Order: sequence, then structure tokens, then C-alpha cells
Amino acid sequence: MTPQNPPPNAILAQRIQRLMAVGYSGMGSWCLLFPSTVIGLSLVPKYATTEYTPTLLMRCFGAQATTCGVLLGTANMTPKSFVAFGLAMIPYLGFNYWFGVGPGKGVFTSLLWLDFVGNVTFCAGSFYCAWLLGQDGEEEEEEEEEEEVEVGGRSRKDE
Repeated sequence: MTPQNPPPNAILAQRIQRLMAVGYSGMGSWCLLFPSTVIGLSLVPKYATTEYTPTLLMRCFGAQATTCGVLLGTANMTPKSFVAFGLAMIPYLGFNYWFGVGPGKGVFTSLLWLDFVGNVTFCAGSFYCAWLLGQDGEEEEEEEEEEEVEVGGRSRKDE
């Protein structure tokens, strides 16, 4: 028995998933291993302290992001899990709004907009992957209907 090749949409979704995983793991590892550089680049001087607590919190954030990236890179995602991941990005977008243009403005440097772009990309990429995999699922159902066993010279579709 030869294994079937995955549908093209599944391959594209997997590539996008891997790119998102690399992004998460890479940025998370940076926060985990070099928190003072992230603090110095992302926070305005008034808030950019590298004392113990901010450094610890940045490392905790980095560890969580790295874990998320590793899981994203190794999981067999379904349309439902991609939608869940995309929805999980909404609080991050709220964070970007709050500190980018809302009441928290002035805490982060303009590099916060790169975070916003990344979060929108992860959100949109997740929904796009869910759509891609959903398209493959619809095509498989259509193929199964076409391959129904003929009974008495007629397929079940003819009945």
C-alpha cells in the first residue's frame, strides 16, 4: 500500500504553519535568552529597566512563546484548531491597540507596530490555513461521492 500524497492545500497550510512556528519560536527564544535587548528595543527609556523582575517577566513571556512555537511546529492542525489559534490572537491585537493608540500609549517604542503586523499575520494566516484545509475536506467528500460502488449497473447517485 503506497501512502497518498497530501492535497496541495494541505501542503501550503503546513508550510504557513511552519513559518508561523519559526516566528513564534524565534521571537520567544530571543525574549527568553536575551531579555535585556528586547526590553531596550521595545520599551521607551522611562520604562526600559533591566532589573530582576522585568527581566524575569520577559523570560517567562519568551518561554511561553517558544513553547507555543514548538507546539505549532509539531502539531497536526485541523481547520478547527487553526480557527482556535486565529481567535487566540485577538487578545494580542487588543494589547497592540491599548499600547499603540489607546490609554497605554507611550510605554512601547514604535517597534510595537512590528508586533501588530506579526499578530495580524498570525491571525490571518491561521484563518487562511483553516480555509485551505476546509477546501481539501470538501474536495475529498466530492471524490468519495463520485467513487461510490456501482450496484446493478447504477451508482447510488443515480437512485
